[in-house]
Amino acid sequence: MKVLLVGDYPPPTGGIAIHVQQLRRFLLKEGARCKVLDIGEGGAPAPGVLAARSRIRYALRLLQFAARGWQLHLHVPGDNPTSWWIVASAVAIGRLFGRPALVTLHSGLLPDYLAQSPGRRRFARAVLSHCSRVIAVSEEIGSALREADLPALLIAVYPAFLGSQLQPGLPPKNFATVRGSCRPLLAMADHPSSIYGRRDAFRALRLLARDFPDIGLAMFGPGQRSEGVESDALAEGVRGRVHDFGELDHSSTLGLIARCDAFLRPTSIDGDSLSVREALSLGTRCVASDVSVRPPGTVLFRSADCQDLAEKIAHALREPNPLAGMVDAGPALLEEYRRAWGSRRLGLPGGGTAGETLQLGPH
Repeated sequence: MKVLLVGDYPPPTGGIAIHVQQLRRFLLKEGARCKVLDIGEGGAPAPGVLAARSRIRYALRLLQFAARGWQLHLHVPGDNPTSWWIVASAVAIGRLFGRPALVTLHSGLLPDYLAQSPGRRRFARAVLSHCSRVIAVSEEIGSALREADLPALLIAVYPAFLGSQLQPGLPPKNFATVRGSCRPLLAMADHPSSIYGRRDAFRALRLLARDFPDIGLAMFGPGQRSEGVESDALAEGVRGRVHDFGELDHSSTLGLIARCDAFLRPTSIDGDSLSVREALSLGTRCVASDVSVRPPGTVLFRSADCQDLAEKIAHALREPNPLAGMVDAGPALLEEYRRAWGSRRLGLPGGGTAGETLQLGPH
């Protein structure tokens, strides 16, 4: 079985990129041949990863692999025209060589994107109806696809999480000093986009300091947001409590989360957050906004309500850490490849079926 994964690949370490990286590792371990066509921003050399920095190179690579019988599996946000151009071209090439593509749609913004225009829904239906399977990473995305009249039997809901591939490493070198001085220490992934809820987290941190005088927040994310972190922390009066570790590789990120007392996800819009599942899998408490269905064990707060966020963090800190471990979506995805490939050579049991929602809760 030969699978070409098409999507972002680290760096940077975004959710899609990490999922593609982990999925390739999983497939290689299962004995499949697997390569990645990297359509992201990074372009760092890696074995088995091919860069496609232009539309022409992207199309030529797809033609090359499809002509050789490789199964195409696209991973895109689905919330912008570029995503749909990528999907449409890959679906057309897959049909040309008689091997329909698989498509995974990742963005929590996709439902709003499709809802804005009947033309977008018609286009999505016309393109995706020729796929082997359309995988939504959350039930909200799956519902939006069904509302676009895509056949329900074509849609499967599998959160983009492969727990077997978690490889936590050591946190940043200066983390130990922060960890030693902050009790409790919270963690949070940050981004230049306002939807990540940085200001809400800072306001909640200020409220929590009344009862937790040594509380701190360890942040990480792309370096270009550092000025915003500084100014927002000063504005909210928490500059001495915020410790920004910048952009980390994924193993260091996991090492940091595993050593913190709670992980925050105060987003105003979200898909199925990989970092939430990672935190719970590592046995770290997780407090997240109620804008999306969250896995069991997550403490939810009302989105954009910093008072409620502070109260829910305080509640979570009084509770024991969650049981580590989450169900792995890898076998279900492998079954999809096996079905698309038309071969049962790997002979693995289980896996997803058409229209199924895979529940990825704790063991």
